[in-house]
Parts: sequence; structure tokens; C-alpha cells
Amino acid sequence: MTDWEDFATHSVRRTYATEDVEELHIISGAAVGKTIDLLDEPVVIGSREPATLVIPDEHVSGLHCRFERTAQGVRISDLGSRNGTWLGGHRIIDAILAPGGRIKVGSTEIELIIANKSRLRSKWDGDDHLGEMYGKSPAMQQAFTQIAKLFAVDAHIMVRGESGTGKELVARALHQMGARSEGPFVVVDGACLSQNLADVELFGNVRGAFTGAVNDRAGAFERAHRGTLFLDELGEIPPSVQVKLLRALDEGMVQRVGEEDWRRVDVRVIAATHQNLEKMVNDGSFRLDLYHRIATFQVALPPLRERDDDVRFIAQRMLEQFAPGDGPARATLDEALSRLAKHAWPGNVRELRNVVRRVAALGEALPQQMPNTTGGGPTVRVDEPFHEAKESWIGAFERQYIAKLLDETGNNVSEAARRSGLSRMHLTRLIEKHGLRRER
Repeated sequence: MTDWEDFATHSVRRTYATEDVEELHIISGAAVGKTIDLLDEPVVIGSREPATLVIPDEHVSGLHCRFERTAQGVRISDLGSRNGTWLGGHRIIDAILAPGGRIKVGSTEIELIIANKSRLRSKWDGDDHLGEMYGKSPAMQQAFTQIAKLFAVDAHIMVRGESGTGKELVARALHQMGARSEGPFVVVDGACLSQNLADVELFGNVRGAFTGAVNDRAGAFERAHRGTLFLDELGEIPPSVQVKLLRALDEGMVQRVGEEDWRRVDVRVIAATHQNLEKMVNDGSFRLDLYHRIATFQVALPPLRERDDDVRFIAQRMLEQFAPGDGPARATLDEALSRLAKHAWPGNVRELRNVVRRVAALGEALPQQMPNTTGGGPTVRVDEPFHEAKESWIGAFERQYIAKLLDETGNNVSEAARRSGLSRMHLTRLIEKHGLRRER
């Protein structure tokens, strides 16, 4: 049985149910053609984040109106908009919208449709794994719970965590367990893209657009139509390309290099980063509007060094894949893990996998270049690319520093900010980035 078969039959219950679903259809205006389902959470219409559906209409307020399901039907509420919310020619503050009813906001018209759909229902059973991710530790169980809550959310999602923590596995789980599971899953690594290459890889090109462009080529957004695009290392996307990326997220429109026309796509983006995007926003290397568009829903993955209970459990699970049975590799693995009891695992689960693979293949307990312990601070690695090693070290330092700071200040964020010389807002962002919960 493969990991995904195990996932589908044990970790998560998946059922299909035919039911009537309320949908909001944009039938006129700048966002014409867009559709959004009304599920358990209210849908807010507006011209900017954090609206659920952003409409580029100058006559629509930032947060204009809200739709929500109630026992009486779909309730529409104006949120103090400048130009009003209109139903049947009347400006309304609060009303029940019947199927087929049309609301007008600015120059945009929205119709409520009842659609009969066979919908996927997914629920994580609280097991020790979710997809290809394994963990019994409280930190990982919390992450699993957070991920499972997003199964029903068809929105852009940000996955944060150090290199090697399994961000792509989170994206695959969200895709497989979501409404787009039958659509394509496309992966793009932003760290491998130059400015010109990023434009072509994401949005495609037409024949003759540049030297060597002998054919038309669909970009990642087009290839991921009606599915999911996993955009790894979002922070590496060049600023000039971020503008087109924002339009693709906001309006579902992409433009191939060398083409004047825009193409409509229906894509859910799951982005990942191990960088400090907040700092990048502050120094101008990452767009604030793009940050808000992609970071509404976030998943934070803990580093392996904070999951002591998981190291042996994960390693044994991996060994079952590489060397099934109770052969000598199991004893060798136990020896390796004992010698690495205080190892900080800067490469996280990816590094652990390499250790287990070596044990299974060669019967050796440790690679010669790996230290038995790391002492008191993060390990500097020379067996991985400079950029990854640097970011892993910085991330480890940030997390250790802030965790100790919060411990010494009794989780008093104001006092911690004063001691560290950071603003309270900056410190709070770092706390959230590294998933450091506090009591106060």
C-alpha cells in the first residue's frame, strides 16, 4: 500500500455527498465570470484584502457587504459601504436573498444560484499521520489539525517552515483532500527562476516572443487550470513578476510573454516560504498587496528539533519503506539515533530521511561529516547549498532566541520587545512565523 493509499483509507475519511450548494456568480462588472461557494464561513465582498472575494471596482468599498448562510436563508448585509448595496433597485442594510436574486455593488452584479453538486467531504481522524507526514508530538498534531481545517477552504494558502520540514507534502495533502483533487497539481520552485525565466514558467510564452521560443508554451497557471499550483520559495519571485502574479491571484487573469491578450484561469495557489516575508515587505523586496493576498490562510510547520518525540517514530516509518522487515538495519538505525540524541536537525525531515536511507543502503550508522551533537546552537551545514544552509541557520537562531526570550519574560510580549530592541509588532510577527504560542 502506498503512502497516498494509506492516507486515503486510514488518515482521512473521504466521502462524496450530493447536496444543494449556494453559489455567488458575478454576472457583470470587472470580475465577471467569477464564482464562489457559500459554505459555513461568511463571504465578504470588497475591493481589497481581507475580503473573501476581491473585486477591482472603484465604486466598491474595501469591505462592502457580507453573505452568510442562516436558518432563514442567505443573508446579505451592507458593511457601511460608500455607494450602498442594492437589491431590486432598493438600497438595503440587511436582507434575505432568495435564489435567483441579484445584488448590485458599484458596477458589479452578483446573482445567488442554487447548484446541485457532488461534494467531497474530508475529515482527519486524529491519527499519527496525515498524508506522507508523520508525527505524534503536540507540535505536529497541532499542525495536522490546522491543515485539516483547511480541507474545505478553496482559497490561496501560505505554508511556512524551514527547509526540509515538508511544505510540499502539506500542499499535496490540501490538494488531494480538497474540492480540486481531480484537477492538476503543478509545482514551481521559485528559487530556480531568474526574472525572465519566472515570467515564462509562470505565465507561458507565444512563438517568437524571444530567441529560442519556437513554439507556444502554456505557463504553470494555465497548466494548473481547475487545480492547484504549488509555488515553492515565494520570496524568490522577482519584484517585476510579482505584479503579474498579483493579478493572477486577484482576477484569475494571466498574460503569456509576447502576447497582448489576457487569458482566464481558475487556479488555487498554495505558496511556501522559509523566508521572513514581513521583513521583505518592509525593505521593499516583496509587495505588501501580494503578501496580504496570499497570507490570509497560513500553516506553520515546526522544525524537527522541536519534535523530539517524533524523530525515532518517523525514522522507523521511513526504514519500513527503505528496508522492510526486522533485519540488521533496525539495530543500526537505533545506534545512529542514539548518537544523534542531541542533534538539532537543521535539514529537518529531509536530513533525517538521508540518514535513514544511508542506514538502509550501507548499514552505516552515521555519515562521516555529520556531528554526533550540535552543542548549544544551530549547526552550520556545508553539505547543502549556501542559501538553504544560511536560511536554516537564521531560522533556527530566530526561533531559539525568541523562545528563550519569551520564557525569561514569562510570555510578556511587551517586556520581550523592550529587551530585544524589536518593535512589539515585529516581535509578534516573528512569534507567529515560528509558531511560538504564548499564554498572555
